[in-house]
Amino acid sequence: MKKVKKTERNIILFVGDVFNINIDDVEDFERSQKRKFRTALLTSHNLDLNKKVKQKGVEKRLDFILRCDTKNIVEIKKVIMPIRNKVVVVFCYFESWMPLYARLVKLLPSVNMPTVKALKICNSKFEMRKRFKRYYPEISPKFMLINESQKAKEIAKKIGFPCITKPLNLTKSRLVIKSDNSEELKNNLKHSFKKIEKVYKKVNSESKPMILAEEYMEGDLYSIDAYINAKGKIYFTPIVRVVTGKDIGIDDFFNYYRLTPTNIGEKEEKKAQVVAKKSIKSTKPSAVTVHIELMRTKKGKWKIVELQTRPGGYRNEMLKLSFGIKHQENDFLNKMGKKLIIPKKIKSHTAVFEIFPEKEGKLVSIQGIEKLKKLKSFLRYNQIKKNGDDCGYSRDGHIYVLLIVLNSYNKNILYRDIEKIKDIIKIKVK
Repeated sequence: MKKVKKTERNIILFVGDVFNINIDDVEDFERSQKRKFRTALLTSHNLDLNKKVKQKGVEKRLDFILRCDTKNIVEIKKVIMPIRNKVVVVFCYFESWMPLYARLVKLLPSVNMPTVKALKICNSKFEMRKRFKRYYPEISPKFMLINESQKAKEIAKKIGFPCITKPLNLTKSRLVIKSDNSEELKNNLKHSFKKIEKVYKKVNSESKPMILAEEYMEGDLYSIDAYINAKGKIYFTPIVRVVTGKDIGIDDFFNYYRLTPTNIGEKEEKKAQVVAKKSIKSTKPSAVTVHIELMRTKKGKWKIVELQTRPGGYRNEMLKLSFGIKHQENDFLNKMGKKLIIPKKIKSHTAVFEIFPEKEGKLVSIQGIEKLKKLKSFLRYNQIKKNGDDCGYSRDGHIYVLLIVLNSYNKNILYRDIEKIKDIIKIKVK
């Protein structure tokens, strides 16, 4: 086989799905590196890129699209082999496409990617928890895998109350529910098992729908991204505070808003990094950016909620606004084995909201947008659902309706505007 020079490896391959913002990131990277790349998407025959409004025109911006039966290794190999020696970086941003991402590891030996084993562990909350228990049991709550016939009493005996039930392979807090007693647990499991097949199918997940029960942890939620190079060296980005629906009095665990920088102080952030490092050492991902959710319990202990082999949501925008960190560019550089740039000086304060309706139904309208635009820290908003779409809480399998980004150089201005959002925005459903 003819050896390909590094300069000839110029294809950036996206796996499963891609957004316009990802192509924007490639163009930014080209300018910073003063080098041209070609962009490609490997996806299923069944994915219609024109179906989503947010995807409008993305297929025209790609240099080419490779379509195949993404579960058939023979078909995958057939479309990948002609370009395998020209691929320089591979990106996968969605849990549902991680099995396809894992199938590429052995087909692209010259590309820096996590191992198949690490991807399998990190894409299953159960496998992940088993690794934590094996290496660092103190960073993880009690847990057990459950099936539809499992008795609430059996779960209560092993986990206790309150407890959390969650799907193994879903994001955005979908079908994550708290139970305070056996009767609630019984009803919540019935609710989850009734919806789970439909939700897995909706996100194109290959994984078998399964539910994990965990000990409920009371405390404050945070998240942190880390770059792990091909040799396993870890570089952390600044920590982010995550305020959930529960934190504002709503019976749901969706991420109401993310905030950076936080107020926890350097000492606590170092403690969080120590625990995050243990989660990485347990699961052993490499040549990838990971997103780690952590909880600081009421007793001041740091615990791991989960680790995922992808950048965190909105992290590129938040870190760039607040610290000048080019997160996506670092993701490129890390995968290419190059030096990262991670400035730590605070430039501004940023909050990103995901707004859900107060009940399930068809979206009628979103009220308060004009008032929102008048806030001093308002930066942008994006309506995810259109009128007539089904919507509801994440506990029922839905995603958010409205995205809002606030940013200000003045911390007090941002914090005042954060308090106003709940009263300004009203989502009407029927």
